[in-house]
Amino acid sequence: MRIGIGIDTGGTSTDAVLIDLDTRAILDTSKALTTHYDLMAGILNALDGLNPELCRKAELAGLSTTLATNACVESKARKSRLLLLGIDHQGIVRNGARFGLNDPDDIRYLPCRTTIRGEVLEEPDWSVLRQHAREWFSDVEAVAVCEIFAVRNEGVVEKKAAQIIEEETGLPVVVSSTLFGDLSSLERAASALLNAGLIPITRDFLNAAKQAFRARGISAELMVVRSDSSLMSCPFAMNHAVETLLSGPAASALGGSTLVGADQAIIVDMGGTTTDIALIDNRLPILCEDGIRVGDWKTLVHGLFSTSFALGGDSVIRWRFDALTIGPERVIPLCRLAVQYPDIVQTLRDQIRATPTHSLPMHEFLTLGRTDWETIPMTPEEERLCRALTRGPLSIQQAANLLHLDKYLLDTSALEQSGAIVRAGLTPTDVMHVRGDFTAYDTECARLAVSFAAASLDLQPETLCRRVYTEIERRIFLGVSQMLLEHTHPYFRKNGLDEGIKAVLELQWNERHKEPSGLLHLGCSTPATLIGIGGPIHLFLKAAADALHAPCVIPAHASTANAVGAVTGQITATVSGEVRVHARSAETSEFQVIIPGLATRWFAQAEDAVAYCKSCLRTQAEQNVRAQGAVGELRVTFHTTDNCYDGTKLSTHLSATASTYVHPEAKEDNAD
Repeated sequence: MRIGIGIDTGGTSTDAVLIDLDTRAILDTSKALTTHYDLMAGILNALDGLNPELCRKAELAGLSTTLATNACVESKARKSRLLLLGIDHQGIVRNGARFGLNDPDDIRYLPCRTTIRGEVLEEPDWSVLRQHAREWFSDVEAVAVCEIFAVRNEGVVEKKAAQIIEEETGLPVVVSSTLFGDLSSLERAASALLNAGLIPITRDFLNAAKQAFRARGISAELMVVRSDSSLMSCPFAMNHAVETLLSGPAASALGGSTLVGADQAIIVDMGGTTTDIALIDNRLPILCEDGIRVGDWKTLVHGLFSTSFALGGDSVIRWRFDALTIGPERVIPLCRLAVQYPDIVQTLRDQIRATPTHSLPMHEFLTLGRTDWETIPMTPEEERLCRALTRGPLSIQQAANLLHLDKYLLDTSALEQSGAIVRAGLTPTDVMHVRGDFTAYDTECARLAVSFAAASLDLQPETLCRRVYTEIERRIFLGVSQMLLEHTHPYFRKNGLDEGIKAVLELQWNERHKEPSGLLHLGCSTPATLIGIGGPIHLFLKAAADALHAPCVIPAHASTANAVGAVTGQITATVSGEVRVHARSAETSEFQVIIPGLATRWFAQAEDAVAYCKSCLRTQAEQNVRAQGAVGELRVTFHTTDNCYDGTKLSTHLSATASTYVHPEAKEDNAD
């Protein structure tokens, strides 16, 4: 029996499974809390819930995580900064927001001149960069560098800039052209910047996993789930952190499909921070046709056709202008914090007695989030607050009193973004405790928080709880409906849903309990099975499925399905090229081969151009899949699409995919 271990670290839980790699039978499962202050501790707790003898026999360990996804949707990627070469401030003002570059003033710029062929006409003034590097990047943890035509000259200008920054600051530097071969400079810039902000998060996770496996004497080969549901090696993932953006959703798609085996399915994975939705057709995850988008970020990462939105068991519940809100921020559920720090229950009780209602979330607490908080740049007041939190959590009022501030002026956003401190507050998990659906932690603390929130909204506690449940069900229904519409028609993939379509879906949801009537029946329905995975999903998915007239399945091991998906993928790499037709006359044509990262070649015959393109793509795909950690037998497949207009072929798009299952005994070979 060949044994594999799957580990999935999410915003709330770290899940682990033991699986027979040949039969896909689940041998053992375990779940532990994710310990953000020390990720290794959570992974160790999850491993310790598995059969130790089988763990030591494991050949392969697959890792997946939603830490990068969560950082994006919560806007909590580690602070990084972009250096642009040959792209000016006005270019970012005009177009940057489309790709997630929302603050042109936070970017650093160096003029230079290169041609579309990559020729360097004028290098940047390197003395300026050396003189200002420490000043420009003193308050960040990583740097990204992007030059406008870097993919045409192997990134010579980018690499020189990276070398200087590393020498002057010691910071990790991401070079856009080494990550992506696409010509679109702003997408490369945004993807490289995001990669820089995710490197510390991914590095901490992978190092924690390695140390945990070593501590338990497990020598299994470690692989990481990437955004397209394939696997990559840990060294590759360390430098390509952005490739883990949809690691968790991809693992959930694989895991849900493995557990249920439906030909057509919609995987709905509700965790602590996000709800992730993916589509399955012919038992395979559907992939994006272009780069994935997560939160505000439009990237060049090829990945799962999915959506992730900030809704989970740990989404913060607040109120604004008498309206209930859920998310997007994740907080520690008060019921869970009270287990670790029981004294907060009395603090909360006394505070509510003194202030029964308020427009601010006065029931929330602050707690220390990172043990290395002293290494983070901060103001004296922020340092004072963190030092006080080493002795235990403080309520919002207590923190304001400590800093001699009015509670309205207390601002901890910078500390929360860096992860130095974490909030605890009212969440759906607390509401589940009050309703009796999940009672693993402190129900009294949850009840106090619900009572305070309900009073502040002039509601009964049960009414507030019911509204929270209904809002979660509604947002899952809308998320699934939008995914189906975007998959069905390219208009919705490009533009999203307009207000008219949203109104129709809202009408369908509001009328879900009524028999159809009137002259027109509108709404989405699907024959695909809704498969729910994740801890709380069983409480909410059926209502969304009923509104879509769809079957609904919550499989066995649903709460650890991500860990199943983490170890059931394969390693793949896809590269693309294009053969363009240039008519010289009515009788003759020339054929141009364009492959990112390679010099353009011209051919007199179409067959020669296609053959050359396929040969180069095969080589690149094989090199890339080996770099991701593939060993053993390789299989290379090609996909060809002709672009025609009015019966005339304009170009041919070719892609090559190299893949292998992780199988140590497999022989090296190449096959079409």
